[in-house]
Amino acid sequence: MIKIITLITLVTLVSACSSSAPGYSEKAAANDKKYEQMAKDKNMVCEFRPTTGSHRKKRTCMSKELSDEVRRRNQEALRSQQNKGQTSTSSI
Repeated sequence: MIKIITLITLVTLVSACSSSAPGYSEKAAANDKKYEQMAKDKNMVCEFRPTTGSHRKKRTCMSKELSDEVRRRNQEALRSQQNKGQTSTSSI
């Protein structure tokens, strides 16, 4: 009797975990199609970036110009932070 109850509970839990929100698969398929079209475009750059608080990476796509601008601004911000930490030494 205990084996039957355990089996029923296990089947119920597994089936509940395998279900997803209604419409999720259609939405995921539409997003995949959209990203495939963006990846084929030579003016777009798609990459996987880590998200804060998650081990999964999220795909982000942007134009090459925007990607270059973001990279340039990030490098400038890093340089300015590094320069703030440096002090000039002068001999008196």
